[in-house]
Amino acid sequence: MLDKLLQDMRFGIRILRKSPGFAVVAVLTLALGIGANTAIFSVIDAVLLRPLPFHDQDRLVQLWETESAPGNYPFAGPDYMDWQAQTKTLEATSAYTWPTAMSASTAAEAQSVAAIRTQANFFSVLGVQPLLGRAFAPGENEPGNNHVAILSYGFWQTFLGGRREALNKTLLLDGEAYTVIGVMPSWFNFPNRAELYVPMDMSTKGMHERGSHWFRALGRLKPGQTVASAHAELAAIAKNLEKQYPDSNEKVGASVVSLREQLTGSSRTQLLVILGAVGLVLLVACFNVANLLLARATGRLREIALRAVLGASRRRIVRQLLTESVLLSLIGAGLGLAGAWWAITVVQSASFLPVPRTNPIQMNWTVLLFTVVVSALVGVVFGLAPALQASRLDLGEELKSGAQAVLSPRGWHRWFRDALVVGEVALSLALLAGAGLLIRSFQKLRTAETGVDPENVMTLETFLPPSRYTSLPARRAFFDQLLERVEHMPGVAVAAIATELPLEGGNNGYIKVDGDADPAHETLLVENNYVTPNYFAAMGIPLLAGSLFSRADMEQAAQAQQKLSELDKQDPDRKSFPPDIFFTAVISRTMAQTFWPGQNPVGRNYRSSHGTIPIRVIGVVGDVSTWGVREKSLPEAYFAFPRSLDYDRPFGAIVLRTAQAPAATLPGVRNHLRQLDSSLSVFHPRTMSEVIAENRQDAAIQTWLLGSFAGLALLLAAVGLYSVLAYLVNQRTREIGIRMALGAQQNHVLGLVMGHAAKLTALGIVAGVAGALLLTRFMESLLYGVKGRDPVTFAAVVAVLAAVALLACFVPARRAMRVDPMVALRCE
Repeated sequence: MLDKLLQDMRFGIRILRKSPGFAVVAVLTLALGIGANTAIFSVIDAVLLRPLPFHDQDRLVQLWETESAPGNYPFAGPDYMDWQAQTKTLEATSAYTWPTAMSASTAAEAQSVAAIRTQANFFSVLGVQPLLGRAFAPGENEPGNNHVAILSYGFWQTFLGGRREALNKTLLLDGEAYTVIGVMPSWFNFPNRAELYVPMDMSTKGMHERGSHWFRALGRLKPGQTVASAHAELAAIAKNLEKQYPDSNEKVGASVVSLREQLTGSSRTQLLVILGAVGLVLLVACFNVANLLLARATGRLREIALRAVLGASRRRIVRQLLTESVLLSLIGAGLGLAGAWWAITVVQSASFLPVPRTNPIQMNWTVLLFTVVVSALVGVVFGLAPALQASRLDLGEELKSGAQAVLSPRGWHRWFRDALVVGEVALSLALLAGAGLLIRSFQKLRTAETGVDPENVMTLETFLPPSRYTSLPARRAFFDQLLERVEHMPGVAVAAIATELPLEGGNNGYIKVDGDADPAHETLLVENNYVTPNYFAAMGIPLLAGSLFSRADMEQAAQAQQKLSELDKQDPDRKSFPPDIFFTAVISRTMAQTFWPGQNPVGRNYRSSHGTIPIRVIGVVGDVSTWGVREKSLPEAYFAFPRSLDYDRPFGAIVLRTAQAPAATLPGVRNHLRQLDSSLSVFHPRTMSEVIAENRQDAAIQTWLLGSFAGLALLLAAVGLYSVLAYLVNQRTREIGIRMALGAQQNHVLGLVMGHAAKLTALGIVAGVAGALLLTRFMESLLYGVKGRDPVTFAAVVAVLAAVALLACFVPARRAMRVDPMVALRCE
């Protein structure tokens, strides 16, 4: 059997060498389909199929608190400590923060780094060990013992040159000395984009007050426990805390989610849609090559008939032809693997990818096995029909036919070839519909109103080390000096500072409005931002009513916050405050319409849900997209910037509206920052246009991928139609010659060929529209401003597909018009 297989393979190679044009077209077609599938499968393998690279990953869970508003929310420190102490279903828990910017330096020059603060047992709960050095030790969460750092592999390579001597060396973070005790493996990427890990302050002071939700937590289930049992237990603990602390924990519950689901749940739909798209591309490629092989098999009927007469069995002939098709598929797979490897390299090195990257995306044995299996199946699928057709011969008819006669496919053979073309058109239309919907959705995103004018706006961020800027006056003095310096820089029209940037989320809370009895408002979160007076002018946010902040408002907020801070130090649990302490706020249009419908909110007061300090509305401004372009505008309140200076790590996002290229102001800002404090650095310098583009980036990638696959399928369908009609014209040359000799005009011949093409295209479009209507339902969650059955999109893709299909058919139709009757009939 092995000898016969080798013989078939050698013969197949000789046959392919005799038809280099056919071989090149078939191999490239298969390489595109198999390569695209391999590349996408490698992403799906890393994200959805491969286990998380943590010890007993099935026992890892993500812990959240819930509130009266829908969704999961960060932890409050005291709540977490109670959960950790009382749980019986969790073997261990570990707290960690979102990435925060720190200035890292080994010399005078500082560099920004994304740092994660963690509980000391963070790495042991995950079940990972550093590549070099050690993990955090018990007790290193205590103040005074927490100046140690563990580096990510990438940060170790880029900032410290990958030198082993970096261990036990001193690294300055925000101007304070930290000892490097470990380096994580290159594959470790949790949470995403973390570059450095330092211990959290787990003291009572460091965990803040109850009701302040600001960090995340992991848990490891005890053997035999489930996510459901842990959820039930922690929900009971949260219920007891609500009874114990009704002011801060009202309606605060628990949520437990498997870590795998937490990391992959949001990307599953988009990945499966992309996998379905490349699967359809591969199917179109199979139909195309099957048609090529059918045409080629028809030309080899006399050869196969002679083999049968000489003793070859039908099984032997089918095996020979299947060997040739599988060989063709494997050659295409080899070329496709090279393309997939290149694509995977690009994907792995991409700075942004809208999928979790806990596992590295790579060409591993699973991906290679997938490619081999797919290649073998593809070879059998597209080779089986031609092999069966060629093996079912009427030997007498084939051997009686003259050497110059070439028979047209008859009966089911022709129907089958036409069905393959119809299938190609239908699948291509389904892909085009999906791509068209994403393109329309992306166009809507590009023109969606964000509430800001991004033209010539530069944004950058900086943090103040709390250890060196301990008092509110010192913090305010720094930001006042920085703002004054950048305001007078050449090319700067307006300068401001804020704590939040549009589209990038923020902090929020509940409010209480006197006389408001709407129960829906009790679960409605209001976004908070702290800004300097010129922020609205810098961002292009219009004033709709009342007034904006003045310098007097800034001064009043600073004094009120200073008094409030001093009172909190004296009595953190006090419930009342002097009547002269109040804050002013500028609110968004949505907030005004929500809480004061049909009224003028200017001059009205409201309070935070747990506070007694009044907040006076002084103005109303336009809405801004807070959590992304796709999200609807939320109620938002703006406060005077000095009120934010009591944060643990004072932060300011500098916003500059310029009269020149925004990036040209960056060196000047860096210089002024260095003059004020050489240990500080600039974080995330971006234009506002780049901030908006980043927010749309996942939609852009989805659109580009699906659009590329749809374009590839359209090209393959056009090639398929062209090849079928070209072969049809070649087969019917004698018939066309006779028709023309008997008086048929060229337009009649054109109608004969184009009519057949139009019939196949129309059938494919009808089938494609029906399939697309079913498939696009799964894309609803990926769309913005467009329905899955958008008639404009469907009409456009039908027109494009029909035009391309008929254009592909015109060349063989034109060739049929030019048939010379004498040449066509000479062989007779």
